[in-house]
Amino acid sequence: MKQIFIRRGITPNKRFGQNFLTDQNAMLCIPDIADLTEDDIVLEIGTGTGGLTRLLAARSRQVFTIEVDRKLFELSSDILRLYNNTIPLNADILKTKHALNPYITSLIYNWLREHGHAAIKVVSNLPYNISTPVVINLLENDLPISEMVLMLQQEITERMTALPGTREYGMLSVIIRLFSEVEVVKSLPPEVFWPKPSVHSAIVKVRVQKEKYAGRITDYPFFRQIINAIFTSRRKTLINSLERLNVPGISREHLKQILKDMQLDERIRGETLDVDQLIHLAEAIGKQKPF
Repeated sequence: MKQIFIRRGITPNKRFGQNFLTDQNAMLCIPDIADLTEDDIVLEIGTGTGGLTRLLAARSRQVFTIEVDRKLFELSSDILRLYNNTIPLNADILKTKHALNPYITSLIYNWLREHGHAAIKVVSNLPYNISTPVVINLLENDLPISEMVLMLQQEITERMTALPGTREYGMLSVIIRLFSEVEVVKSLPPEVFWPKPSVHSAIVKVRVQKEKYAGRITDYPFFRQIINAIFTSRRKTLINSLERLNVPGISREHLKQILKDMQLDERIRGETLDVDQLIHLAEAIGKQKPF
C-alpha cells in the first residue's frame, strides 16, 4: 500500500481522518458480521483503497461507495473497475454537520425504487473525524437502513453504549437508543491500521429500528432541542439547562412544576435521565407550549 501511495503521490490525510485497515483477517470478517447476501444493497462511506469494497461487492448485489479524497477515489476506481455492481462516488457524505448529502440520498432512493428494494445496509470503516455526525444523521435520516456494521474508534463505541449518568453518556447515546440496538462485536488494536492511530478501535453492529419509539415523540425537532440543551450544558442543573431553551410561554415555574410532577429533583443534571424520561420530559413541556 505504501508503495502504491508513493507512486500515486498520495499521503494519508489527517483532515479526512484516514487510517486504513491493513489486517486481512479483520477485513474478511466484516461481510460475515454484516450477514451479507447476494440480494443486499450496501452503502460504504470511505472507499479508501477499495480493499473492503471488493469484499462487499463479492457478497452483495450492489455497493454504493463514497470517497471524498480525489486521489483515493481515482485509485479505488481503477481497482474497482472490474466490479460492475459498484457505484463509486467522489463526494462528501455530509452536506453539513446536521444533514446528509442530498445528492447521495436521492441517488440511493431512486435506485432502490427502480429495482424494487426496500432497505440497505451500511458497512464502513468510518473516518474518525466524521463518525459521530455521520452515525446520528444516518439514524435520523429517512434512508431505509436495516443495519450498520461500522469500524469506529473505541471512544465512539463507548459513547454509543454508555449508560445514563456516566461521563460518556450524551447525545449520541440517546440517538442510538432511540433508533437502534447496538452490539460491540470485535476490538481492533492500533497495529491493524496504517498509519497507526493513537487509539483502539472496534467493530459495532447497529440493528436499526426506526419505529422503536414511533408515536411516543410528538415533536421530534423539539425533543432534539431538549436533549441538545441538556448535553451542551452538562455542568448545569436540569432546571437551568431547560431554562436555556427560552420556550415562549414556559416560565421557570412551569418547568419546576413539570419536574415535580415527574418526581424529578430540579437540582439533578439532565445527563442522568434515560431515554424514557427524556421523552416524557419533552412531551410534558411540549404540551405546555402555546399554539
